Amino acid sequence: MSKIGRATRWNIAAEIIAKLIAPITTIVLARLLTPEVFGIVASITAITSLADLLTDAGFNAYIVQHQFDNEDEQKKAINVCFWSNLSISLVLYALIVIFRYQFAGLVDASGYENALVVAALVIPLTSVSSISMAVMQKNLNFKKLGIIKIICKVLPFATTVPLAILGFGCWSLIIGTLAGEVASFILCFIFGDYIPRFFYSFKVFKGIFSFSSWAYLESILEWLLKNGVILFLAALYGSYCLGLFKNGTTLILQITTAVYALYGNVYKSAIAKYQNDDEEFKRIFLIFQKYSTLISIPLAIGVFLFRDFVTFILLGADYLEVSMLIGLWGLTGTLSIAFGNFYSDGIRAKGKPAILVLVDFIYLLAIGALLGFSFAGYVNFEQFCIIYCLLKIIQPVLQIIFGVFICKVSIWAVVKNTWIQLVSAAIMALPVIIFKLNSSDWDSLFQFLWVAMCVVIFFTAVFLLTPHKKELFRTIKSKLSRKKKEDVEEIQEVKEEEVVDDGNLSN
Repeated sequence: MSKIGRATRWNIAAEIIAKLIAPITTIVLARLLTPEVFGIVASITAITSLADLLTDAGFNAYIVQHQFDNEDEQKKAINVCFWSNLSISLVLYALIVIFRYQFAGLVDASGYENALVVAALVIPLTSVSSISMAVMQKNLNFKKLGIIKIICKVLPFATTVPLAILGFGCWSLIIGTLAGEVASFILCFIFGDYIPRFFYSFKVFKGIFSFSSWAYLESILEWLLKNGVILFLAALYGSYCLGLFKNGTTLILQITTAVYALYGNVYKSAIAKYQNDDEEFKRIFLIFQKYSTLISIPLAIGVFLFRDFVTFILLGADYLEVSMLIGLWGLTGTLSIAFGNFYSDGIRAKGKPAILVLVDFIYLLAIGALLGFSFAGYVNFEQFCIIYCLLKIIQPVLQIIFGVFICKVSIWAVVKNTWIQLVSAAIMALPVIIFKLNSSDWDSLFQFLWVAMCVVIFFTAVFLLTPHKKELFRTIKSKLSRKKKEDVEEIQEVKEEEVVDDGNLSN
């Protein structure tokens, strides 16, 4: 468990930095580029992200989650994943180049065919670096992985913003993304735990695909859920509305999913290791879920209550017309992460990805019905945004229903695990709701003070409601002592490795 603890700390440190850079980039660019530019790039990205998804074919999930019998079997499987990934990516990139005019017309981006070709270069680059990242994740080597992620987030920011200022429009976003992927490609070979060796076996490939085929199908459905709407919004409401929708949902997801990203990779790797040990599986599930909701639950409520303030501060006055979208998406998306995601990752770790495919398919049918009503002219853009956010609830509800039986973690255990956070969030929200009902004059400074006050109210309530406070302090003290001991051991290991390396050099 000490290795999991160290991995979690490195992952949290890296994700905090990386997840701060992403929304900062969006905040800055929202003031430099028009919504139409974001709409065009969103259309192009819909194609490249699908191709990237088809390239993966579940290989990364197989590397992380499959328990290999020996090291030789693992090396062979990783090599097969690598060469399969690369081959599929090159074929898909060639298809995009050949049929670029048709693809651009399909997503209402005619005239941007060259931009599509350049943007699609990320497909072969990602296919190579993603395998190396999957190996690092499986080995819980989040220190190297964190360094790579940070560099690959800083570089697009340093590239995109100057190009946007110089007036490069959509090209600034495309070149910035490409710069980050090139850096990831290079760094994975420098720092990665995997060096490709030429080995291929169709027998091994068949075993890999039989293991990951359901996960692959689930990924395709997830893509449709995230990008299917993007393919139709421009035709329904125009590129301007598409830009508002895409930028609003993207920014809020960058913020809300940052909570899950702090521990998500470590959590998935940890429960995969204990997939056959129900007691340890449940213990890890509840530990991660409990501490994550200390942030996710108040964040969800806070984003919704202060949606106009959040929209104005993060995106500017041009996006205030979609503040309800941002508030509702923050609420439903973050609550989904706080509850549904834990069960969905648990279901996947238990080897039941077909259940997640069913969940996503039902959710996709609901989205399809919404698009049908929109094309029929029954739903305007504002109504579309509200309904789209509310439909998000379908996914976590179904994940919880199925997850209770598969993961053997009852909903009652989750309620007991998070009741303090839920009650504290209600206590935090009550004065804000009362004040908003009696006052419509909220300037920025006043709202900022209210946000700070809500943070204080929430954590004060958590402290007062937490039973056995002395035990809590003892637990924190013991964890700090254990962390100090682990850090000393880690430093000692590094010193011993340096001594061995020096000895090898002298020899």
